[in-house]
Amino acid sequence: MTVSGLATQYGFQSFPHFTQGRDKTVNKIVIHHMATTDYNSVPGIWNSREASAHYGIGQNGEIRSYVDEDNTAWHAGNWDANSSSIGIEHANLTGAPDYDIAQATIDASAKLVADIAQRYGFGRVVPYQNLFPHSSFTSTACPGKLKDKLQEIADKANDIIAGGNGNVATQPAQTSQPVQQEDNRSASIKEFQDKWNNRWAIRGNFTIRTCEKQYDMFQVLTDDLNVEPNSWYYNGIPTGLLEDVSDPEGRSFEDGATVRFKDGVNSGVIAAYDNNSNAVGIYFAGYRDMIWFDADKFLAHP
Repeated sequence: MTVSGLATQYGFQSFPHFTQGRDKTVNKIVIHHMATTDYNSVPGIWNSREASAHYGIGQNGEIRSYVDEDNTAWHAGNWDANSSSIGIEHANLTGAPDYDIAQATIDASAKLVADIAQRYGFGRVVPYQNLFPHSSFTSTACPGKLKDKLQEIADKANDIIAGGNGNVATQPAQTSQPVQQEDNRSASIKEFQDKWNNRWAIRGNFTIRTCEKQYDMFQVLTDDLNVEPNSWYYNGIPTGLLEDVSDPEGRSFEDGATVRFKDGVNSGVIAAYDNNSNAVGIYFAGYRDMIWFDADKFLAHP
């Protein structure tokens, strides 16, 4: 068994959603936020949610261990990434929409990252080389504001690896001329933001690929709107949002059925964008989790 000496076991492997052993060598760390201020809700939520992570860090910097590093946690939304990484969750200081992270949490994260990097022989910790945000592997807003803190975590971790205490400031690059940022938005995301002021509307029908009960509710996946690759957790559309046009009386939601969004939930404001996967994130009233859609499909659909 392998657990960082910085961590205390908490609800350790008391949930079913992880895989014994690994089929790849650990070569990266994936950073997440919990999207909740309730640090103690993890790992209990993983008894029903098909997810897990190796570690979690609280608002005061406490580090908890949930899964043996020798086992594969279900955290990245991508099997190859799960198999070759350590996943670290971070409790939020505030809730939606800001999801702030305490400095004590960031500092503790750097210590844990340094410990993992040293034990697995990473060398220097480098964002997007061996330290990644969750959003690098699937369409998600996770890790929220921590995505902009990767360099700070890396700088502090590298100082610790070099024998320091991690008390270093991350300095922005100094330039004599203003640097124009590259606009890497897709044409669809640009149109949503610049033309439609982040608003969306879909009143046309679409076809169910499959319908299953997932996370205690019936959900559908559709090739007409879903981003690829997709998963029930990030892309499943609850049937409570839909009308079954093929069988409006029976509400069977069979595979291949024609459905539409109900009146009242068929328009709104886009909550988040993921330029890497060309996806838009939508919150629907009555449902806690954001659902991600392919920006091109979402814009083109009537």
